[in-house]
Amino acid sequence: MSMKRCPVTKLPVTESPRWQVEHPEPGYRVFFEVIGPDIIHAKVVGDEPTYLDYIDVDVFQNICEEMQLNGRKVFVVVDYDPINEVRLSYKRDFGNLFYNWGPWIAVLVVYNVRPAITAHMLGLGALCPARSEALIVGSYREAMEHIADYKRRYGPADVPEPPVADSVEDIAGRFFAAVSRISWLDMLDQPVTAPPEENEFRLFFTALDELRRDLLVREEEHQEKLRKLREEYRRREEECRIQINLRQDLSRRDAEQYEAELYRLRNILSAKEDELAGVAGMFDSKISSLVKLCQEIDRVDATAELRETISTLCHKISLRKNAEIELSTELTDADACFLAALQDRHPGLNERERRLSLFIKLNYATKDIARSAGISLRGMENIRYRLHKKLGLQPHQSLKNYFSMLASEACLG
Repeated sequence: MSMKRCPVTKLPVTESPRWQVEHPEPGYRVFFEVIGPDIIHAKVVGDEPTYLDYIDVDVFQNICEEMQLNGRKVFVVVDYDPINEVRLSYKRDFGNLFYNWGPWIAVLVVYNVRPAITAHMLGLGALCPARSEALIVGSYREAMEHIADYKRRYGPADVPEPPVADSVEDIAGRFFAAVSRISWLDMLDQPVTAPPEENEFRLFFTALDELRRDLLVREEEHQEKLRKLREEYRRREEECRIQINLRQDLSRRDAEQYEAELYRLRNILSAKEDELAGVAGMFDSKISSLVKLCQEIDRVDATAELRETISTLCHKISLRKNAEIELSTELTDADACFLAALQDRHPGLNERERRLSLFIKLNYATKDIARSAGISLRGMENIRYRLHKKLGLQPHQSLKNYFSMLASEACLG
C-alpha cells in the first residue's frame, strides 16, 4: 500500500492495486481509495462517455473488512465524470448496497454528474434509508467539505433530522422515491402518498399513482396470461408424455411380435432346410442307384439295342433329377424334356437363365417370376431382354412361343 494526503481534509489516503476494477464492456475502470478512517472514494475513469453497468460490491465489502469499517458509519464519495447513462442493473445494485450488502452508509456524495443522469441520481438518492443522506455536488472539494461538516455536526450514532414534512425538499424526495420504486424495483403494490390537497404538487403525485395502478393491472393481466400459458404447457406436456409412453408401449409390442414371428419363421426355415437336405439326400441316393444301374447294364444278357435303350433312359432320369435339384422344383416329363433340349441347343445358358426359361414356358407372369427370383420387375424385364438376345431370336419372335416350340420338338423327338 502507498500513502498520500487528501488535498482538502489533509487526511491520509490509502490505496491498493486490489481496489481497482476493470469494466470491459462499458469501457471504464473504477479506482477505490480510503480517505482517513472511514471515507471511501470511488473514481470512475474512462476515455469516452459510457454507462454504469453494476456496482463492484465484492471490492467494496473487501475494503470494509480490510479497513474494519463494518458496524461503523461509512462515508462514500463517487466521481461519475465519464458516465452519461445508468443501466437498470446498476440501480438495483444500488438498492442492495444500502439495504442488503454493505455497512451503514451515512452519507453518499456524488460529483461530476452529467445532466443526462441527474434525474437518475436523484432517484437513487431518494431510495436511501431514513438514516442515510445522499446528495449531488459539483466537485471533489465540495464533497469532502460536506462530509467534514457532517462529522462536526453529528456524532458516531447520530442521525440527521428528516426534512420538514411537505416541504419542497421532502416532496421532491418522496416523488423521486415513488418513481424509483415503480420503475426500478417493480413495487407496484406500494401506494404513492400524495401531499395535502392544497399543495401545488399533489397533481403530480396523483398522476403517478394512477400510472402505478395501471401498471399494476397490466402486471396482473400479464401474470394471468403466464399462468394460463403454464397450465397449457403442462397440459400439452402431459399429452405428449402420454403419447410417448403409448408409442413406446406399441413399439415394445411390435418388437415382441417381430421377435416371435422371426422365431417362428426361423423354425420353419430350419425345418425346410432339414426337409431339403433329406430330399437332396434322397436324390443323391437315386442318382447313385441310377449310375450303378447304368454300370450294370453292360453285364446284362441282352441285345445291344436293349442295353442302349435302358442306358439312354437312365441318363435322362439322372439329368432330370439333377435339374430338379438345381431348380428346387419337381419336374414333369415334359419339363425335363424341355430343359434337356434347351441345354443341348443353348449350352451357354446358366442355371438362373434355364430356371427363368422354364417359368416363361410354363406361362408364369413376369411379376411372379421376379418375386420367385428375388429381383425387381424392371430387373426381370432386363433379364428377358438379354435372354432374347442370347438365344439369337428375331425381334418378332417371343420367348414364350420359342420355348413352346422347343418343348414340342423335344417331346416329339
